[in-house]
Formats: sequence, structure tokens, C-alpha cells
Amino acid sequence: MEVGLVAEQDGWCPMTVAMIWAQDVNGVLGNGREMLWHVPGDFKHFKAATLGHPVIMGRGSWEALGGKPLPGRLNVVITGQEGYEAEGAEVAHSLGQAVAVARTSAELVWIVGGARVYAEAMGIADELVVTDLDLEVAPAPDLVYAPTIDAETWQADPERSDAQWRTQSGDARWKVTTYVRRRAA
Repeated sequence: MEVGLVAEQDGWCPMTVAMIWAQDVNGVLGNGREMLWHVPGDFKHFKAATLGHPVIMGRGSWEALGGKPLPGRLNVVITGQEGYEAEGAEVAHSLGQAVAVARTSAELVWIVGGARVYAEAMGIADELVVTDLDLEVAPAPDLVYAPTIDAETWQADPERSDAQWRTQSGDARWKVTTYVRRRAA
């Protein structure tokens, strides 16, 4: 599949699929139930990036948000559970179905979690917006991790990435790196 073109039953459509997440120094995203840190500056960054665009998330991420939609965005929840209802959001049963629902309203779609959805979406994503947090979450058996960013597939965009740490906000200093998929020569 060509990057930047997402398959649809009746053909191909141009669309950018971007993923956004925050991770600790070891790549920890969370524990699947709650936020493990409080970094208001990154929350503002997340809101500014995703506001006005559809967001796709797994059911676990939806439930970790309290089962409430992120305001100002079409929320699409992926679940394998038939009959699942997510008030204020659209429900899809696969990543492909979620992207098809989201693309009806935008040219930019954000994947916002969780770990399984990120891992599956790595093959169709055009951009990764990663916040590195200068903190380390205590080891625990239920931690979930960000996908590996392969340097042969992804390159940092220095124009849209922080060269240095931003001032501490809440629990940690933070910096954002935007990766773009390398194009075949």
C-alpha cells in the first residue's frame, strides 16, 4: 500500500494518518487504565494538534478517558465487542473501518492510542508526533509500551521537532519530535 493513501472499498483517497503519544524514558505509554503522569504543557500540545480533526482510539483508551469524547473532534472507538456503545463517539470493529469512518470528515486523522492500535497503525501512518518525558515510570507488570520507531522507515523532521527540552510542566520536562515516513527513492 502506498503511504498517504488509505484503502477504501471504492478506491483510494488522499489522507494523512498521524499518530500522537507521550512516553517516558523507557517508552512506557501507560498501564491501560489511567494516566501515569501529569504534564499540562503536553496536554495543551495534544489538544492543539488534534482539535478539529477525527481521533481514533481503542476501547481501552476510550474507557481510560472516562468513556467521554474528546470535545471538538470526531471520536472513533475501535472494539472487537459486538454491540458496544460509546456515547458521543462512532464505533468501529477494525482499524480499517475506523479510518473509513474518520476520513469522511477530514484529510488529517489522528491515532491517539492505545498500544495495540499504535502497533497496528504503524503500517499506514504518515507521521508520528512523539512527546518524550524526562521521567521514568516505576516498573509494573501491566505497563504498555510505544511501538519501536525504525530509523530506516522514519526520520525526524527538525523543522517540527524540539532541539532541547521544554520547561518543566507538572511532573516533567518534555520535548516533541515529529517523525515522517521516509519515501522510496
